[in-house]
Amino acid sequence: MDASKQRSRPERLGLILLLMLAAGLRLAVILMHPDELTQDRDAYLGIATGVAQGRGFSSPGSTQPTAYRPPLYPLMLAAGLMAFPAPIVVAGINLVAGVLGVWLTERLGNLLKLGRSRFLAAGLVAIDPMLLRYVSQPMTESVCTLLAVLWMWSASLALTSPKDRACCRWLFSGLSFGLLVLCRPTFWPIVLFWYGGSYLVHRRQRSDNPGSPWTSLASQWICCATGTALVVGPWLVRNWWVLGVPILTTTHGGYTLFLSNNPVFYHEVVQQPWGTVWQNQSLTEWQADIESQIQQQLGAEASEVVRDKWYSQQGRKTIAAEPQLFAKATLHRVRSLWNTVPQGEAAEQVSGNLVLAIGWYYGAILILGFCGAILIGARRGSTAWLPLYAMIVTVQLAHLVYWTNARMRAPLTPAISLFVAGAVSRSVRPREVSPPDHGTE
Repeated sequence: MDASKQRSRPERLGLILLLMLAAGLRLAVILMHPDELTQDRDAYLGIATGVAQGRGFSSPGSTQPTAYRPPLYPLMLAAGLMAFPAPIVVAGINLVAGVLGVWLTERLGNLLKLGRSRFLAAGLVAIDPMLLRYVSQPMTESVCTLLAVLWMWSASLALTSPKDRACCRWLFSGLSFGLLVLCRPTFWPIVLFWYGGSYLVHRRQRSDNPGSPWTSLASQWICCATGTALVVGPWLVRNWWVLGVPILTTTHGGYTLFLSNNPVFYHEVVQQPWGTVWQNQSLTEWQADIESQIQQQLGAEASEVVRDKWYSQQGRKTIAAEPQLFAKATLHRVRSLWNTVPQGEAAEQVSGNLVLAIGWYYGAILILGFCGAILIGARRGSTAWLPLYAMIVTVQLAHLVYWTNARMRAPLTPAISLFVAGAVSRSVRPREVSPPDHGTE
């Protein structure tokens, strides 16, 4: 038997066991929290129900068109709701997405030449506490994580592809990016880093090969943009048609900006000791007061587009009026994104020992991931890793100003896990050059 086949058999078995572990853990969490499958905190199920019932993409319980939430996850739920009950649909989509995310992490690790360390990365995604916790809820963490690693894999493949396959792979990269931003618009700024990074890569290639034309880079960009437009274009046209505005993202951004930049949040959270959370009663009172202001200033019939602009204006006013508190709030959001332990209600649902264990786990993972990112970034020939850096930097920049908690970090889990694998993998370290053999044959 060929040696490569002998090596691949245990690797295939290892991957199968990892996927079984991922599925088993997620199924266990779902069975432990079956009531959460229909707790619709973000209205995804409500919107999906309207689509399934023929009322269109509308506010829950109405026929009023909405763009308050990104469309991909509700449409996935709606497709399932046409044949199955809501708990089965939520559990099925989240479980399958979680397992596929583990598999794609292993595939991306293989593309990045991590050797067997890629199984470490896939294993970390399989057991990640945050991804496990939200698998039983109708929220986007599982699907978004899958789409994030799908885009990173397709983008890395495009960057390292031969010329005869480049256009198709860049097109696929654009398609996968379109799906990602239809799940979470937070990732739109990746475009800047992606095009900028590919420009630098092409410039380096031209220094090594002066005959490499700039037109090849332009064609790659066009293919990528075409793929994204094919996916996102219908959403933009739909919003233009039914809401009168060509909305590319959602009408939720203004609210999240104001939610994270208002005097009450600054006073009750930012200016308090670390670990203080916004209490539900205070948050509810703030929301009621804001709703009263909107009705007084805009009228009870104000559209969600107008409300979104109002929210955004109020958030910018707060930032301009309190620049020092905004700076402090920005640091608070950075800490919140990379927080290692549950806080608030999440911490109350688990034992103190488990909170401590989660904290140590995430602390070790983030430190190793940071070391891996530094080690890989210092090595020449790390082009394929560029999408992972772009992913992490984009999420951090977006959450310097918008509402932030550790849950927003969930889609970064594959990238962080791959950097952890890079930190321990011998394949990413500079190889020593063997001295020439002067012996005789």
